[in-house]
This record gives sequence, structure tokens and C-alpha cells, in this order.
Amino acid sequence: MRIAIVGTELCAVDQQGGGLEQVLRRWARALAVRHEIVVVSYRLGPQPSPSDEPFETVGVDRPADLASVLGALAPDAVSLHNRPQWISQCPRGSVTGVTFHNYPIAWKVAARQAAGTRRVAAHEVALSAVSGALAGAAAGWLAAPAGSVAVTPPSIDPAYLTPRPWHPKRVVLSPNRLLRKKGVLDLLEVAGRCEFRDVTFAVADLISPWRHPTGEHLALRAAVRAVPNAELFAPTTDASELAERYVESAAVTCPVREPEGLGLVALEAQACGVPLVTTDLGGLREATFWPNACVAPGDLDALAAALYAAVDPDQGGAAATTGGATPGATDPTAQDPAAPIDPARSDPSSGPGHSSPRDAVLARHSPEASASAFERWLLGESGREAGRP
Repeated sequence: MRIAIVGTELCAVDQQGGGLEQVLRRWARALAVRHEIVVVSYRLGPQPSPSDEPFETVGVDRPADLASVLGALAPDAVSLHNRPQWISQCPRGSVTGVTFHNYPIAWKVAARQAAGTRRVAAHEVALSAVSGALAGAAAGWLAAPAGSVAVTPPSIDPAYLTPRPWHPKRVVLSPNRLLRKKGVLDLLEVAGRCEFRDVTFAVADLISPWRHPTGEHLALRAAVRAVPNAELFAPTTDASELAERYVESAAVTCPVREPEGLGLVALEAQACGVPLVTTDLGGLREATFWPNACVAPGDLDALAAALYAAVDPDQGGAAATTGGATPGATDPTAQDPAAPIDPARSDPSSGPGHSSPRDAVLARHSPEASASAFERWLLGESGREAGRP
């Protein structure tokens, strides 16, 4: 089958793209074993996709041109991402699916398009999201029946799945984008507490997809530099380099202030076997596996206690071994990778005897497991059988 995977107009689907774009590239790479895959990308630079990729990349200049580009490709299936308003541009007769990676505000559906988008999404369009929490939010926005939005777990880069020894320094790592909504200011307030005076808080100077820093970026850079034990580090697109930074850290944290679709950073850190502290917003609960800590957003005392337990487990008390500050951590007992995680199974007290966070990530978010779930959702078993061997 010929499958067109369509990126958004915000960023090219290439090696320099963000988390969403890398998920699409990994799905394209995995599905190309059985199908003919064409990635449709906006904002392509002068350099073509690497010649060793098993899929073709086709450029599109404007959203208004998408219909003609897809018409010329004549795909059997079209996979859209975060853009349900583009459903009407997909060729008639093609299987159409929309996967949501972020909450509705990031879909950029104009008010005048909302009613029409809900209407077309209700008719023979497959819908999925990267977490159960996001699936529920998407169904609510679309006025779709509960359970009508499936869960398609995203994959992480294979570099994070390579076993690495954990040799931590006294570092708390924040690899997310440099934005207030990522909890940078909360983290800096915690860094200034006396119990962390000998701990370095390393914050990624990551401004993508912006090419130049905004006023918010400049203000946050200044805020990081004003804290004696905080520092900025240069971001990298090399997953192996970031994996090495993970295993040199005592803990990784995602103290977000707005709901995350899921949280690739959380998955990457746990795949590397590094302690994780997150906040309980959106899909981050589902991406945080026992015994790692998931605390209430804005509760800086809980955030500090969880980080202290991770950095100094002998001093941090029971939180480091019994789950302490982990009321939202997900029980990683094996589940169907395509099924939503059941919050009722998130009891930290049931932790001993269950698989590790790394095992849980491998089961759902390896490129193979993720692509298999995505393919089943988009094409069904008949579509899988129609694919090339």
C-alpha cells in the first residue's frame, strides 16, 4: 500500500525537526518495510532527505497546496498529525487518519473551521492520540463518542534503548524546550533552596522550532544565569549525545505547567534507566512509571522533595524506595501496547515485583512496538496483510 504521512506547516519532517517530526520519521522508516511510504513535508530546505532513508519525501509549499500534492500521489492511506482541519484535502477513496500529539490549542483550528472540522471528523476518519489523557481531550473537542479516539504510543529513538551504565553526577537535567510552560521558573526556584546548593541544575537552551530567541527565551536565559547552581547547555539533535547526558545525571525532570500530550523526554530518561520527576498534567502521568515521581503541578515543596529523594536517596527517605511522592506514577505491568493506560492501575504500593520503567518503555515505545500499533490502527489487519512482505 502507498501511505502518505503528512507533517505540519510549522516544521520540516527532517533530521532537524522536533519531537513530533522524529516520531513521524520513525513510523515512516518502520512501515517502509511493508509499504510504500511518502512523507509530505512543509518547510523543506535545499537538502533532500538522506538517500539511505527507505521512504520518499515530497515537499509542499502551503497548506492550500496539500490537496493537489496528495491528489498527484494518489495514496491508499493518508496519515495527518495535529491538523484535523486538513481532512477535507485528502483524496476521496483514501483511508484517512488523524493522530493528535498535542492538546487542541496546538491544532491551530481557526474558529470559522471548528464546526466543519468536527463534522468531517465524524465520518469514516480514524482518530488516535499519543496518550489516553489526550485521546479523551480530543474526543471532547471533536464532540466524538467516548472511546472513539484510539491510543497510538509514539516511539523513541533507538539510541535511548541501548543499555548504558548509569554513572550520575550531582546534576538535575531539564532537556525540554526553554519555555515557561515547561516549568523552568519552578525548577529554578527549587534550585535556589539550600539543600541543592551542591547540585547543578542543567537546563537545555532549546528554542526550536524558533530560529531566533523570543523575548520569553531571553528572559528565561537571564533567569537561569541568575541562579548560581544553574546552567544552560547547548541542545543536540544527536540522540546518542543526549543519552550520554541522561546517564550522567542524578535525575531528569519535566515539571511542566501545561498538559503534555505524553512526554518523550520522560520516556527517553526512563529508557536510559535514570530517575525521573514529572508533574501530573495531561499524558505525563501515563509516561511516568513506578517508582518514579509524578507530583502535583505548582507544588514546589513536592517537586523539591521528589528531586532530593532522587539525587540523595539515602537522605531522601522512603520516597526513593517506596514511591513516596509518586501518586500519579503508572504501574508498568505489561499491557496491550495499543490500549489506553488505566489510571486505576497506578498504585505505587504495588510496585515491587513489577517490571522496571525501562521495561515498560521498551514494551510500548520501541520503534517496532510503536509502529505495529500505529499500523494496526491506521490500516487494520486487512491493510497489514496487503502490505509488502
